[in-house]
Amino acid sequence: MNTSNTLPGGFVARASTTLLERIDDVVDRVAAEIERAEPVYGNLRAVTPEDLRRANRANLEAILGHLAGRREIGIAAPRSTGHRRAETGVPLPAVLRAYRIGSGVVWDELLAMAGDDPEASRELLGIASHVWKLVDDYSQALTDGYQETVAEQLRRDARAHDAALEALLTGQVDGARLWECARALGLPAQGSYVVVAATTGTAAAEALPGVDRGLSMLGVASAWRVRAHSHIGIISLTARFTEPRLRALLAERSIGRAGISSVFTALTEASAALRQAELACAAAQPGSHQVLRYDDALIPVLLAGSPEAASALARTVLGPILALPEHDREVLLETMRTWFDQDGEVSAVAAALFCHRNTVRFRINRVAELTGRRLTEPRAATEIQLALEARRILGDAAPDK
Repeated sequence: MNTSNTLPGGFVARASTTLLERIDDVVDRVAAEIERAEPVYGNLRAVTPEDLRRANRANLEAILGHLAGRREIGIAAPRSTGHRRAETGVPLPAVLRAYRIGSGVVWDELLAMAGDDPEASRELLGIASHVWKLVDDYSQALTDGYQETVAEQLRRDARAHDAALEALLTGQVDGARLWECARALGLPAQGSYVVVAATTGTAAAEALPGVDRGLSMLGVASAWRVRAHSHIGIISLTARFTEPRLRALLAERSIGRAGISSVFTALTEASAALRQAELACAAAQPGSHQVLRYDDALIPVLLAGSPEAASALARTVLGPILALPEHDREVLLETMRTWFDQDGEVSAVAAALFCHRNTVRFRINRVAELTGRRLTEPRAATEIQLALEARRILGDAAPDK
């Protein structure tokens, strides 16, 4: 900033030089005012008296040195103060208030030194806007330093969080490392947990947006990460926040399908639980917002865990039906699905499909002709049901697609 036309001279320069000569007294007065007016620096002792006076001296020497005409405006001192206060966790508003208190003390000293001298008072009035612009510039430099440090802390914390979560989910923890990971993630080192895996089918997308904040507001500890094709998390369950409550919350927030692992009681089991959650997610209805528990869908999970076998099963059992024209194929597939939903009750199937019972019998007989398997025979019905489930799970990868 070019200050050649606004730099003070005369009385202000002499008074600032005098204040520099008794800088220790000014530093003590500023420190006392800050400790009195700002609890963070006073009763709470978030900053040691020595550190407060050291920072005061650096900032006061920078301001007074400029007003005395000895140096250009420099922002190193306030920026450094911002860095240090952020590192110790002093709230930024408290830091800025302390800075304004120090600036006010300097201004009060200059007013007192001007006394009844009209020329000195006019000079002070003339450079007032410059002084407070200087204070604003220094405050901004302090804020910039503070925010830079906070941003770096957040990046560092995010890296530590991701590393700890990855270590748990890949099974690379034991002993002391387990406690370190739990602490980094804000999870209890002992308790009951589940792993959740969700996907929208879109790369690096949150399938459960805001779930971490929502759980935090409920007082529930959890740790989340978005991977290339999934949104995964470890959730700590409690007597009040049970797995059914979690499932309900996920169902409200999900914009994709999600899977929940079995409950486990040691964080060293998180990697196995992740596999369960991923399989449950894969077994959920493609393109849906379904939330599926691993323990509730073991057969679909088995099929999801062996996509090649599932594809072969669908192709082998349903091949002749899948080869039909689309309308005929979908009519027979829907009839079979409804058959199993209605436990093979012809009247119930007819009612669900809005057709005559004879139409249902005709379609079921046609299924038997095409597949060589009758839905009324337990073994054949099991093979067909599994093949239908395999085709559902495969979605776009199904053999007829």
